[in-house]
Amino acid sequence: MVNKEKNSFLFLVYLAGLSVIGFLATDMYLPAFDKMRIDLDTSKNSISASLTLFLAGYAIGQLLWGPLSDRIGKPRSILMGLGIFTAASVSIYFTDSVTALLVLRLIQAVGVCAAAVSWQALVIERYPAEQTNKVFASIMPLVALSPALAPLLGVFLLDHFSWRSIFIVLALITLPLIAYTITLNRNTATVKDGTPVKGESYLQLLRSRTYIGNVMIYAVCSGAFFAWLTGSPFFLKELGYSEAQIGFSFVPQTIAFMLGGYGYRALSDRIPGKRILPYLLALYSVAVIGVLVITLVTTPTLVMLLVPFCLMALANGACYPIVVAEAMKLFPNSLGKAAAMQNALQLGTCFLASGIVSLFSGTALLTTALVMVGTIPFVLIGFRMSK
Repeated sequence: MVNKEKNSFLFLVYLAGLSVIGFLATDMYLPAFDKMRIDLDTSKNSISASLTLFLAGYAIGQLLWGPLSDRIGKPRSILMGLGIFTAASVSIYFTDSVTALLVLRLIQAVGVCAAAVSWQALVIERYPAEQTNKVFASIMPLVALSPALAPLLGVFLLDHFSWRSIFIVLALITLPLIAYTITLNRNTATVKDGTPVKGESYLQLLRSRTYIGNVMIYAVCSGAFFAWLTGSPFFLKELGYSEAQIGFSFVPQTIAFMLGGYGYRALSDRIPGKRILPYLLALYSVAVIGVLVITLVTTPTLVMLLVPFCLMALANGACYPIVVAEAMKLFPNSLGKAAAMQNALQLGTCFLASGIVSLFSGTALLTTALVMVGTIPFVLIGFRMSK
């Protein structure tokens, strides 16, 4: 089936919006951690747990939305999920309890991950196979804007309003996405005569070494990044940096991630992704080791830490479109499930990394560096399996 939306620039923007909304919900409130702790009269561990819990719900919810989106269609599942997310976001504005905050963050996560499942599936479903790598390489670098722009927007809202306004803005951002979703064809996976296709089960997905290898690379590289996301508000504060400086620290890594993604996009027609991938993973490994070395041998400055971290971001920006496209292409009849399992494993890894950093937030910098280096063996295993 040919879809008019697939050739539309507006449809590409829509896909980018779906890909970003979950990360905005993750990143926008990071500079507000300390203000939230004071306002809700709680500990910094409880506030950081709101990020960890969000990641947990974001991971588990994927597995619910995957088969549902294959059954009822991607647009309908997106509408349901964004509706839940919007209601939870508005509710957070009114809460005065850290317990309620944690519960609502979990509900937020379960709702918004419907978009995360569906946008990747829509790329494979609505674009020709030879274009999917480029489409992923066009959209995924834009995802990197959220760690840079979302904290800056969070700082602005924090300075001019309150931390609660952050969640109202998140609810407002979903409205144009909901409006555009209503216009989409609500097709599900079918064969030519209209008979529903029987897709693979989650167990069948897990039996594919190639699928698991690519997903493992995506997951552990993301886990290293989320370890930094969780730890940086604490260790940068301890190093003497303000909330505004912490927010601006996301700009260089965003530029590096986008350079990696668009650099790969420019090369993708001439050099196969599988040929580039080992060099990207080598760069990633050297970079995260560099973060640990700097942590151990000196009292680092922000610039010293950002140099290797930006190299890691560059490698991630280039390798994500490669491994995601390779994993998704394997299961054209179960795109929702393939995206769901991929994202669930990725976010489960992020949850684990974030949880470890939160648990040992008293030594946030060292813990973050150790978690990042601990991903290297899994990167190597994933690469071997993906071959």
